[in-house]
Amino acid sequence: MSDRSQNSAPSDLRADVRHRADGPHTMYGISLRWQIGDNSPEQGTWPPPEDWNNGAAPYPHSYEVWVNGEARQSVFLYWPAWDWTPSNSHWVDLGEEPGDEYRVKIRAEVDGQFTPFTNEVTVGVAGARPWSSPRQPRQAPEGTDVAPRHGTVNHPRSRAAVAIRDADPSKVCVEARNLNTSTVWQEVVPGADRMLADYPWNNALKYLEYRKFFQGNTVASTGNSAFRGLDLAPDTTLGDWPLTELDTSAPSQTFTYDYTAYHTSESWSHRWFITREDWDPTAGLSWEDLEPVPFLVEVQGSHREDESNKWEFATFPRRTGRAAVVHIWGGHGGPDTPDGGNGGKTGEFFASTCDVQLS
Repeated sequence: MSDRSQNSAPSDLRADVRHRADGPHTMYGISLRWQIGDNSPEQGTWPPPEDWNNGAAPYPHSYEVWVNGEARQSVFLYWPAWDWTPSNSHWVDLGEEPGDEYRVKIRAEVDGQFTPFTNEVTVGVAGARPWSSPRQPRQAPEGTDVAPRHGTVNHPRSRAAVAIRDADPSKVCVEARNLNTSTVWQEVVPGADRMLADYPWNNALKYLEYRKFFQGNTVASTGNSAFRGLDLAPDTTLGDWPLTELDTSAPSQTFTYDYTAYHTSESWSHRWFITREDWDPTAGLSWEDLEPVPFLVEVQGSHREDESNKWEFATFPRRTGRAAVVHIWGGHGGPDTPDGGNGGKTGEFFASTCDVQLS
């Protein structure tokens, strides 16, 4: 291992279980903090770490999170020049019904090599505390990045990509186009009215609330009737959705995203979920059908689009059969709030549902 890899190895991992509200749902997660370079788990809001270098610190951007002895999540971390907290902290989603106890450790990837693991920490759900937003450094900018964001997953191809963007001739795609009232493939969102009625972005506590928008078998459409054709379940008349084949015996996967408007912001993140092994595609797709821990996460995004439109990772589940991958990209943006509250914006997220055959 190179000297740089050794110097960039995370250490002194701290962890505890927290919970936070998502509409009527209580979502649990493991809050992680660690030492990286001169940035300690208790660095605080001032002064910056000695090696911070206005955000150009020599810290790794790629990590793996191992839970209960298994590689469960790949994480790509980016951060703004004014805030060092995102460079050594992370939230691991556990869903609404977590287990009693988890063992967690992390390692970074530097120059194509993994660093040694951190210490392993055991955390229990029984003592879970409410989530509190991290304190921001005193030079944090005011206001919200209002630049528009749009897109969908390109590989594996999402239903919006295959049915709307690519106009696939399969029966299910034709019927989806007939049912949809929108042809904007890059904007599968809950809709302005619903986001204004119940904001997706919690500006006080700095996190995205998306679970509350998925009721019943409406994951693919986000419950937005303009995209109700995307919720079609395979049957003997329509056939199945076009499938992307993924070789799960391969050492890694590479997923890609098709942006029509790309911007970065510390509030935005990508999350990728997969259906549970017992999922029946013919029964439709609900949020309860998904594994609670996303296998891939990116926070903020790189300032270079070509570094954040594809992700190579090794934590995709190694199983076979029919599955669906669900992707959420969201943060503080979307419609203006009527009174300027919530930081001026409701928040928003874009959803992609990708039908895959695992071999």
